[in-house]
Amino acid sequence: MSILFVKKNNTVQTVEKDEFTKYLNEETLPALEQHDPFEWWRVNKIHYPRLAKLAQKYLSIPATSVPSERLFSDAGNLITRDRNRLSPHLVNQIMFLKRNKKYMNILD
Repeated sequence: MSILFVKKNNTVQTVEKDEFTKYLNEETLPALEQHDPFEWWRVNKIHYPRLAKLAQKYLSIPATSVPSERLFSDAGNLITRDRNRLSPHLVNQIMFLKRNKKYMNILD
């Protein structure tokens, strides 16, 4: 439970805000198989601002290790016995460009 203290006319009022309990007492929560959780949190972030920030942060984490495995594989293909003197900064830039090339229109 979080407590917010508001000072008004030299008096302190206590306002209880318990988003978590309010969320748990929600009558109808969407089934993940039928609804997009990102969309639900976008619509309900007005009611649960702190929980919505947490959901946005943690729902964006991939459920598998495939992206990291691909990254290590790409790095292994880039840094070879013949190319072992590349600076870490240059390797980071090359990997960034490789992973984001679909979002860039360099040659258009």
